[in-house]
Order: sequence, then structure tokens, then C-alpha cells
Amino acid sequence: MASGSYKDKTLKLIKCFCGCSDMTVTEVRRIYTLSNSVHETLLDADASRLLHRFMESRRSGDKNEAEQYLEIYEKCAELLQETQRAFTQDEVDELVDLGLPYDLEQDLSRRMLSGQQTDINLGLYRIQGRCRTEIEGSGDFRDFRDSIADKLRRVPK
Repeated sequence: MASGSYKDKTLKLIKCFCGCSDMTVTEVRRIYTLSNSVHETLLDADASRLLHRFMESRRSGDKNEAEQYLEIYEKCAELLQETQRAFTQDEVDELVDLGLPYDLEQDLSRRMLSGQQTDINLGLYRIQGRCRTEIEGSGDFRDFRDSIADKLRRVPK
């Protein structure tokens, strides 16, 4: 039987940034590879969640701009998934509450008034693009990537 062969292998685990769970070395390596690109990191649910936890773990007081942009990006992704209902001012207000910049709020409000879902989606994608740029430009994302690299360096060979 093959069952004996897997018993000899030990599974190496790495603590998550929040300390709440352990991740396999393979998973951490996968996320580290994704972290070469903010875009790829944000598209991957596990990597994005880990980035969020990393930012939360470093916070003292209010959320910084990068964390606000991450939440705005995630909310836009959620809204882009909801194609069955009309986009309303409530969604715009929710994004504003998360810290959406005024120029993007105005653009999205104009698009919402058009009532064209395609136009609204383009506005949401535009917001996500700005969020990616801001997250990428922040020291937080570089620190996130460096922190993952540090975790990997501590793994015994």
C-alpha cells in the first residue's frame, strides 16, 4: 500500500501574519511568487487575504491609505460579481465610507446615473486600477513581500 510512504514525510508549516493559522511552505512560496505583481496578488483570494492580515497586524490606530485602497479594491471586486441587481448610490456611498477619492466618486456617480452596467463596470475597474497603483506604490506591499521572504528564509532545509 502507498499509505506508508506519505507517513514518512513531515509537513512544514509557517505561521500566518496574524498567528491564527499555519500555512504550508508550498503555499507561502506560491504567494511569494504571486507577490512579484500586485495585480496577481489581489486576484488571488488567499494572497489578498494574507496581504490584508499583514496590513492589519502592523496597524496602530486608523487604517493607512494602502489598507483603505485594499478594502476599496475588494469591495469593487465584490460589486463586479453582483450582476443581477442594479447598482445604486448606496454602493457608491459604501465605497466613499471606505475612503474612495472624490474624483473617483464623481466618475462612478456619473456612470451610475447612465444606468449602463458596462459603463458602471468600467468605472469599478478604473477604481481597482487606481487602488492597485496606490498599493504598489506603498511601502506596505514591499514590506509584505519582504516579510514573506523572511518567513521562507527561516524554513529549515
